[in-house]
Amino acid sequence: MLNHFTIPSNAFAGPVLITGAGGCIGAWTIAMLLKNNIDVIACDLTNNKKRPELLIDSQDLSKVPWIEGDISDTESVLNTIEKYKPESIIHLAALQVPFCAADPTAGAKVNVVGTVNVMEAAKQNSIKRIAHASSMAAHSFLPGSDSLKTLYGAYKMCDEQISEVYWQDHKVPSVCLRPAIVNGVGRDQGMTSKQTVAMLAAALGQPYDIPYKGNVSHLSAAEVASAFIHSVSYDGDGAFVFDIFGESVNINETIKMIKEIKPNAKITSSGSEMPFPSKLSDIPLRKHLKERINDYGSIDTKTMISETIKAFEILIQAGKIDNNYLK
Repeated sequence: MLNHFTIPSNAFAGPVLITGAGGCIGAWTIAMLLKNNIDVIACDLTNNKKRPELLIDSQDLSKVPWIEGDISDTESVLNTIEKYKPESIIHLAALQVPFCAADPTAGAKVNVVGTVNVMEAAKQNSIKRIAHASSMAAHSFLPGSDSLKTLYGAYKMCDEQISEVYWQDHKVPSVCLRPAIVNGVGRDQGMTSKQTVAMLAAALGQPYDIPYKGNVSHLSAAEVASAFIHSVSYDGDGAFVFDIFGESVNINETIKMIKEIKPNAKITSSGSEMPFPSKLSDIPLRKHLKERINDYGSIDTKTMISETIKAFEILIQAGKIDNNYLK
C-alpha cells in the first residue's frame, strides 16, 4: 500500500521524531519514512513494537532509535528533543475514546499535557516542522454539531487550541490533522477499529459482526501517514487544523467489497449508526499542502480493502497473526 504514495524525500535534511510510534498511524508513518530513506526517531511509552513489526522488516526496524518515555513527563520530552535534535516532529501519542472514559486523568495527561510538552520542547529548540493528531471526535465541540461528545474529543479540541496559542504567543507553527476512521494493518483498538477487524476476520476465515451501520469514513492508514509526513516537509507558517476523512461508504458496501475478495467471508453488521460525522472534506488540507509542497495522495476504498486483506493473509501465512489477534 505504501507504493500508492510519493513522499518528498529531498525536503528532509534531518530526522523525523514520531511520538506514539507503536500505534497504528505511528507504525505506518515509520514504514513510509524508512521506505523513502528518511531518518526516524521513534518514541513510545513502551518498547512494544508489535504493530511496526507487522509492516517493517526486522533488520530495518532495528536501526531505528526507539526511545521509551512518558509523553506526559515534561523533562523526558525535553531531554529527548534536545538529545536527538529532530528537524520535524509528528506527535501521535494519545489515549483513545475507551481509555479516556476508563481513566479520565490519564487521558488528560497523555492527550493534553503531552501536547503541551511537545509544543514547549519545539519552542525551546526552534523546531519549525510540527504535525499533531486531533480526531474527528473533536467535531462534537464545534457549533451546531450533534455528534457524541467524549472526553477524548474534548482533549483533542483542547490540543487544537493549544497549538493556536503557541503560534500566537511564540510563533511555533503546526499542522493539526483530524483523522476520521483509519483502516489498515495494525488498527486493532478503539471504537472505530471494527472495519479493519472485519477484514482480518475475513482473512482468517472467522465470522465477525461490525457493531455499527450506516455511512462511515473509510480512510487508509497509509494515506494518513502520507498526510502527516507532507505536513512536516516544509517550515510551517501558522497553526492550522484540517479534517482528513477518506471516502464515505455504507457499511453494507464495505461488507460487499470484502465478500468480493473473500466470497466465503461471514461478515455482518448490527447496531446503530456511528455518532460521528458521516462525511467531511479533505479539500482544505489538500489545497494547503499543494500550495506549500504537494498533494499527499489517496487510495480508494475498494483497493484499500483488497490490499489490507492480502496483507493480513501474508502475515497469517508467516505466522505473525492468528485467531488470537481477534481477541
